[in-house]
Amino acid sequence: MITALTWLLIAAALAFVGWPLFRAPPDVDSAGSDGLSPLERQKLEAYAAIKDAEFDRQMGKLSEEDFTVVTQRYRHDALMAISALEQARRSATPAPRPRRGPRRMAFCPACGEKLAAGANFCSACGRSLRDTAA
Repeated sequence: MITALTWLLIAAALAFVGWPLFRAPPDVDSAGSDGLSPLERQKLEAYAAIKDAEFDRQMGKLSEEDFTVVTQRYRHDALMAISALEQARRSATPAPRPRRGPRRMAFCPACGEKLAAGANFCSACGRSLRDTAA
């Protein structure tokens, strides 16, 4: 009886420990678990690396030459990420809609009379508004 209980406890412990290994991995979207795009993450990581390099230089752990090399590399990475983000934002911005034909005039260009909405001729002088609108 004790042997069966021991085996049952061992099996339960193994199942508890091994459960994460047999479980399906969680779906990770393209933005990642923190909600940032890969380019945003690259930019923030480059900023953090530059800040760490500045701190290491102030603490005396990094020489000026090494600091220059490291910061140039990470600044280049940050600038590449920023330019890619800007390009993506520009391409995502919709193009301005084209105007819908000629504007309607509010007053007759010949006599100055107020025009009715959608009028093709002036009600006072009879002049055609199609010729002047184009």
